[in-house]
Amino acid sequence: MMLFLLQAVSEAPASVVTPALIAPQIPNSEDQIIQVTLALAGILILIYAIAWFVKRYRGVQGLTGLPLKTLAVMPMGVKEKIVLIEVGGKQILIGLTAHNINTLATFDEPILTTEKTQKISFSDRLKEIMSQNIKDKNESELKGSSTVSIKVDDIK
Repeated sequence: MMLFLLQAVSEAPASVVTPALIAPQIPNSEDQIIQVTLALAGILILIYAIAWFVKRYRGVQGLTGLPLKTLAVMPMGVKEKIVLIEVGGKQILIGLTAHNINTLATFDEPILTTEKTQKISFSDRLKEIMSQNIKDKNESELKGSSTVSIKVDDIK
């Protein structure tokens, strides 16, 4: 078979070159690294964009159909917590460890109210804190100036 192929090549006119005999071009290794890196970066950006979109518009919601609310959490150690949950109008105090969940107490009457408070925007809260700091600073200056005036009066 090889012999037949060599005869066909030797008998072919010089102006006609068959595509099978042309050596394929080997791509540059730097070009391949750039191409693979850009493809990987594109895939990662796509994954992050999809995760952001799902979180932003649909939200990552677990079992929201259950009437279960976490009202308070108090860490007791690295892996231990005491949690107050509300289930069906009852509040239950449970202890969580790495291996166990224990009911500590059950309350028929709510010990912690779950009224929804009005959400304050960040800018409003910042203004409130800044005005409180300015007010505290002014009060401390007034107290300090009164002590200074007393000292000045004592010197005269």
